[in-house]
Amino acid sequence: MSTSENTNTMTPTTTLGGFTVEPLVVPVSVDAADAADFVAFVAVRSAVEAELRGHAGEVMTAAELLPDWRDESRQMTGLVAKVDGRVVARANLALPADAPECWGAVSVLPGFRGRGIGSALFARLEELAREAGRATIQNQTTYPAGVGGEEVAAPTGFGSVPVDLASTRFLLRQGFTLEQVGRISALPLPVDADVLATLLAEAASAAAGYRTVSWQGRTPEEWVESIAFLRTRMSTDAPNAGIELTDVWTAERVRAVDDLWAESPRVALTSIAVHEATGQAVGFTELDGSSESDRPAEQMDTLVLREHRGHRLGMLLKLANLRELTARFPGCALVETVNAEENVPMLEVNDAIGFAASAFSARWRKRLDG
Repeated sequence: MSTSENTNTMTPTTTLGGFTVEPLVVPVSVDAADAADFVAFVAVRSAVEAELRGHAGEVMTAAELLPDWRDESRQMTGLVAKVDGRVVARANLALPADAPECWGAVSVLPGFRGRGIGSALFARLEELAREAGRATIQNQTTYPAGVGGEEVAAPTGFGSVPVDLASTRFLLRQGFTLEQVGRISALPLPVDADVLATLLAEAASAAAGYRTVSWQGRTPEEWVESIAFLRTRMSTDAPNAGIELTDVWTAERVRAVDDLWAESPRVALTSIAVHEATGQAVGFTELDGSSESDRPAEQMDTLVLREHRGHRLGMLLKLANLRELTARFPGCALVETVNAEENVPMLEVNDAIGFAASAFSARWRKRLDG
């Protein structure tokens, strides 16, 4: 039985000017004999992400990221570039099922830039996207605050991206257009107990007729269909500007992802808002935390259905989940989150809780069928 899988149909090795490009082999586990390239791939990703953000908040281990690469609801293709046998750059392409779009990313370590490695990797990603019949390739970059200089304004009217960034110059050269700017915010933990209690009481009062339900890890059976519905609505109800986002969830997919998460050192904390009159789950929020260290937790999706907004449910959900995080993982000292700059209501919730901007993100799009 094979212990690994090749994630694309590229020839084994392409030799270019002073470097090679190889398909990434995704191992069954990070302890497998053929896991070295995957571990190095993740190390490049984390090092460059920390550089772009200005801090190491989103450093992830290979064991934490491996389940994402085994998620059958989206095909993941990876490439590694090597110089003298060392992995110095990585690229990946995410191909959501039954979607016209895909997502590509390229990272090159600082000492190996300017050699054409990034351009070679992106050219191969674009070739793979076209072969898969995708009409659009999209990309998300991050950057620290305070860069300054000339900027590219987001078409939403909210936020801009500095031109004097290597990522901006690279994507513009490749034919991408900026679609949306997001704010990366951080919250030191624990939140003051009195502040948390006051905010919770105020939100609960405004949300009369609703209750919250929270859990760690696997989705309780009674809420599987609800989570599938809410995650699907996340792709249509959240502000996405000109970004294409196809993300359909079923109960089977929820269970499959639950199974993958069970293999990861990361742990998901989920809170939902339930409309008591109907018993319907009308909002949710998820936190992704580490069970093995005090590294930052990531605030993932938060959504309140449009027809139930105006009751401070977004605030209630985030506070309920933060309370769970503090109780279950007292060593966690920071939570990070990303929100579109035009998502003013959610940013106001974050500001009230104590989140502060730490960096920014940008989402880019390139048409492949034009």
